[in-house]
Amino acid sequence: MHKDTWYAVALFGGASAALLFGHLLFETVWYTAPETFEAVVAVPLFAGLLFLGAGFFLRHRVRHLVTAIGWLVFGGYWATQPGYLYVKEAGDIVNASLCIAGVFFLFYLGYHAYLSHRRGEDVPALSFIAGATFVSGFFYFLIDRLQELSGILIKIVADQTVWVTRQLGYDVVAGSVQYGESASVPVFFNGWPSVDIILACTGLQSIMIFVGVIVALRNADGERRLKAFAATVPVIYGLNIVRNVGVILGVEVLGASFYMMHNVVGKAGSLVALIALAYIAFELLPELYDNIMDLFDLPKRRGPVEQALHRLTGRR
Repeated sequence: MHKDTWYAVALFGGASAALLFGHLLFETVWYTAPETFEAVVAVPLFAGLLFLGAGFFLRHRVRHLVTAIGWLVFGGYWATQPGYLYVKEAGDIVNASLCIAGVFFLFYLGYHAYLSHRRGEDVPALSFIAGATFVSGFFYFLIDRLQELSGILIKIVADQTVWVTRQLGYDVVAGSVQYGESASVPVFFNGWPSVDIILACTGLQSIMIFVGVIVALRNADGERRLKAFAATVPVIYGLNIVRNVGVILGVEVLGASFYMMHNVVGKAGSLVALIALAYIAFELLPELYDNIMDLFDLPKRRGPVEQALHRLTGRR
């Protein structure tokens, strides 16, 4: 077997083995001891993110190797999630499939980080995506895992959602934080239970993605990064409040189903808003666009995996 082929086998075989082990872990632990499952998978989650952060901030040549380890460990966490996403989302195969594809992509990033270590090369896009993943992922999952923190944020968003709705003349009240599998705040409309505000209703995921990519742009000056932050993060937060209000009024006043208002109208509106905000961020920070597009050029480095695939497909 050609030596380049071994790299391809290690990459695809490693990702496949991680997915198989992750599925077995989910099947044997989650159904019987979900809290134990969450505690176990938290180890590769935060360990992987910390390795990525160390690789981003280090200046020594070993940083590429540290980053490679980070991607593999972080990919190991996501290898435990396809089954969880499938069950949690009532048999929705889309997110589970995307998660499986994501594991292979994370291992591919780890391979390219190792390739940089072996070749002594610096690829700014690889450093950028590692830093962005660390900043956005670490703080999002920290808040997500610590219900005391997520409860505070959820309560603030629920109270502000209720305040805006009340200004429109409706009798709406936010309850206290409820702790269980996750933190939530019930909202009452005319004295009756309406919707529950959870962490996903705070817009934290989108906010942390924009914060992460802005912070990770080392080659952009601070003033433009601050402008990009001001033009995106507060807007995301405000639009998220509007979305929450719209869901409540759509359900309670217009008589639409929660699924229609939340999963169709709300998510479609969020997608359009995020695309518009991404365009604004690209205008203020063209380096952001360049780094993202450079990730698509990674195969052009013609590493051993690419060479092996070219031989397999008969391409030169």
